[in-house]
Amino acid sequence: MSTVFWHGTTGVPGGWGRSVVALGVFDGLHRGHQRVLENAVRLGRERGAPVVLTTFDPHPATIAGRPRDTRPVATLEHRAELARSHGADEVLVLSFTECLARTSAEDFVAEVLMRTLHATAVVTGSNFRFGHRGAGDTALLRKLGPACGFTAHAVDLLPGCSSTLVRTLVTTGDLVGAAAVLGRPHRVHGTVEGEIFTPCTTLLPPPGKYWAHTPYGERTVAVEAGLLIADLPDGPTAVDLVGTR
Repeated sequence: MSTVFWHGTTGVPGGWGRSVVALGVFDGLHRGHQRVLENAVRLGRERGAPVVLTTFDPHPATIAGRPRDTRPVATLEHRAELARSHGADEVLVLSFTECLARTSAEDFVAEVLMRTLHATAVVTGSNFRFGHRGAGDTALLRKLGPACGFTAHAVDLLPGCSSTLVRTLVTTGDLVGAAAVLGRPHRVHGTVEGEIFTPCTTLLPPPGKYWAHTPYGERTVAVEAGLLIADLPDGPTAVDLVGTR
């Protein structure tokens, strides 16, 4: 692993060969996202090509589309870690800017999928949209694929799995329900200085006491005024929230 993840198309090493691309927002790497990635990994093994999970930051809905809660379910570093644990060889993070939002779907395919990643296959969720005003979809990928040298694969959604649902479950305190969607406990990253200070975009449950798995064993932690407070050694750390106390 050369890096935690590639920052933009310029981060992809020169001479990068053919690859299978798992394309999506993947903002939580929940069980539905994992199904998309698993299909990409299977194709990668069949074709002898590395798998590149390609995602966006910030969430596209912060710039395009209707306003909604887009707080990250997982940090970029955690997403990359999870992607690799589920079989991705590399992770490409594209900055979702006004410029990218105005890029046509055809230009996105040409620049990112063809010239940068040299895709031999592109795997997405069946509802994934991309390009200016969301004009690109799986049907367009199938149409463009033959001339661009890749096959397009749409993976059906996993019922009851969405990042929106995870946000709702965590923010209402249902950590067990969130874990069922994620396929793992909800993780919060922070830096401890007597207490863990979490950024305002971190997804936290309501104020109260919670049971958590930490690098130092199981502990009780508390959420107060947007902070996660825990008796842990100072420094960067992460805790998995598993339930109420």
